[in-house]
Amino acid sequence: MLNSSILDIALGMVFLFVLISLLCSAINEMLAQFLRLRAKNLEVGLGNLLQSGDGNKLADDLYKHPLINGLSKEGQKPSYIPPKNFTLALMDIMTGNTGKLPAGNKALIETIEKQGLFAKTEAGRSIILLLHEAGDDAEKARKNLEGWYNDAMDRVGGWYKQKTQIVIFIVALIVCTALNIDTIKISQTLWTDIALRQALVEAASSTDIAGLMAQQPAEQKTPTAGDDKSPEQPDNQVEADTSTTNAAAIKGIEQSTRTAGALIGQIRELHLPIGWKKPDGQWAVQGFDGMDWLVKILGILMTTFAGSLGAPFWFQLLNKIVDLRATGKQPGKSSS
Repeated sequence: MLNSSILDIALGMVFLFVLISLLCSAINEMLAQFLRLRAKNLEVGLGNLLQSGDGNKLADDLYKHPLINGLSKEGQKPSYIPPKNFTLALMDIMTGNTGKLPAGNKALIETIEKQGLFAKTEAGRSIILLLHEAGDDAEKARKNLEGWYNDAMDRVGGWYKQKTQIVIFIVALIVCTALNIDTIKISQTLWTDIALRQALVEAASSTDIAGLMAQQPAEQKTPTAGDDKSPEQPDNQVEADTSTTNAAAIKGIEQSTRTAGALIGQIRELHLPIGWKKPDGQWAVQGFDGMDWLVKILGILMTTFAGSLGAPFWFQLLNKIVDLRATGKQPGKSSS
């Protein structure tokens, strides 16, 4: 049977890692919205998909199309493009921006080839091939283009995940260094200070971690796809006017800022040996020699790595530790 002290320390440390991960995610979300990282990532993805020679005119024309241009604030590019909008705008551009598509798929192909501006580009050849595969089924042709776009956005989502992991690691390193969150020091303190350990376990047991995670924006919980819209979001939400979209972005930044501030306060309220100064005003590293500094750096790096793993990972582990600490289910009452 596992020592209860070890389980208590594990529970406390995992609870701390959950809070740090949530804090790093909130800061990352602020950066993503303020710097419009999703919009930039989407622009790179579309440029790669719609290759059409020097200047990538096809991608530029797509962004200028009313169906796409209306998705973002004037002077900015959208963070998401619904597949339907992408397909309709693309077919309209390929047929000469007439605002009226040919009725049949074969007529659509003939018009694109006759128009000729993009037909022989790399993207144009791919589009024509997808249209030919549908025969004379216009609906299937549209679905082929939407599938082509969705597959490309899956790759864009992978790029965004990689970038986000790097950003979150850097954020975690800055946070853990600024607050002096040292995993080794905290673990040693919890091992010797029974009262502090019990208080941390109580805080972990009384805090609604699931509620904290549920309050995160959907894109913060899954920073993928290069778009602000979750897969379940209806298209009518996508077609909201730009003023509403801009207001929502500002509101998202404000919410992430409040969340980050609340999490920092919650971490400080744990009264763990966190910070570069002790309660008496002395420096926490006063009198350190080379080995002490090496252990300190290692402890901060361990916390950084833990914070970069993400709150969902630690939340699942927290639930498993809670189950281990449980005394077991009460026996069911026998039926009379």
